[in-house]
Amino acid sequence: MRPNGNPPRAALVAIRELEGALDHRHDARDSAKAALDAARSEAERVLTEARAAGAEAGRRRRAALLTDAEADAAAIRATGKTEAAEILRQHSVEREALIAEFIADVLEQEA
Repeated sequence: MRPNGNPPRAALVAIRELEGALDHRHDARDSAKAALDAARSEAERVLTEARAAGAEAGRRRRAALLTDAEADAAAIRATGKTEAAEILRQHSVEREALIAEFIADVLEQEA
């Protein structure tokens, strides 16, 4: 300190530089916090969009699976109807053959 009670000029300059550095550090911290907040918001937005896209993809996949399953079921039913008709036709032919054989046996026994 000087004899008149005032600090030396270099000390005042050093104090002002320290205050400026502290202000600059504070500003940098605020800027970094703002950038971090913006990055978090962007990450949350991207995550929300990804969830929505995943849900939509799941709905589309479910609809496609149901459509495929319905088509498979229709094909199975059609095949089942065709096979049932063929079994009925074969049964009818065998029944007619059995009746003809029975009639032939009865006529043979009566003769």
